[in-house]
Amino acid sequence: MILSSIAILLLGPLLVGISMGLDRKITARLQNRRGPPLLQPFYDIGKLLSKQSLVLSDLQALFASFSLIFHIIAFALFAFGGNLLVIFFISSMGAIFLVLGAYSTPSPYSHLGANRELLAMLAYEPILFLAVIAIGMQGSFLVGEIVPGLLSHIPLILIALLPVLVILLEKSPFDVPTAHQELVTGPYVEYSGPYLALLELGHWYQLAFVYGMITLFIWGTGITSDIILKLVLAFILLFAAILIDNITARLTRKSMVAFMLTVGIGLIALNLLILYIIEVI
Repeated sequence: MILSSIAILLLGPLLVGISMGLDRKITARLQNRRGPPLLQPFYDIGKLLSKQSLVLSDLQALFASFSLIFHIIAFALFAFGGNLLVIFFISSMGAIFLVLGAYSTPSPYSHLGANRELLAMLAYEPILFLAVIAIGMQGSFLVGEIVPGLLSHIPLILIALLPVLVILLEKSPFDVPTAHQELVTGPYVEYSGPYLALLELGHWYQLAFVYGMITLFIWGTGITSDIILKLVLAFILLFAAILIDNITARLTRKSMVAFMLTVGIGLIALNLLILYIIEVI
């Protein structure tokens, strides 16, 4: 089990990096383009790490490092079968340090990106939290003790996680924080070189946690069984996010938050209500 957990900890972000390259390839094909190489995200990280470190304040570097550290700790706890509630809050701290890093610069564009990142967190964090609660209600909050059959018991919660994935992948219609046509890179705008690479790696670990939650819905005990089915499920949601990105336009900030807090929470509440009715009957 320890070797399996170490393998998941090491392979998780690598698989996320490959999924980012696959995302670019599929998007390019849908737009009748060739697209970059599959390993382009790794080339980008390597290039950023080789550049000179330039920041507007020392706090930027500190917050970027903390963001990566907290996301790594969160995914490490997930890989070793930790408590999902604890993992959720630690991962949220990583996202908060990203926002603090954007606020620590005097740039108004960075502040605007931080404001929009906070709105995105307001939209997806409640869904993630309620999804964690719903998973825990099925038997245990410990990842290593998740009961089989989540997909048959709480399928609507898996659907509710799809828009969360769309937000974290910075895709339409929920690419409000980065808003490439307006803000360039949102909260990342004043980062460059190694510190931008740290934030990107932190983003990979954050996505690894969300993909990990998705894989828990596949039948089996723990997170090491049914590997192929788990990967297929993660790919299906990734492809759905890519498809949504290519057929929709970006929503306004209010629309994004309203959609997530109504449709997302509504799906979770409906699924839990159905389970309650079934138990009563």
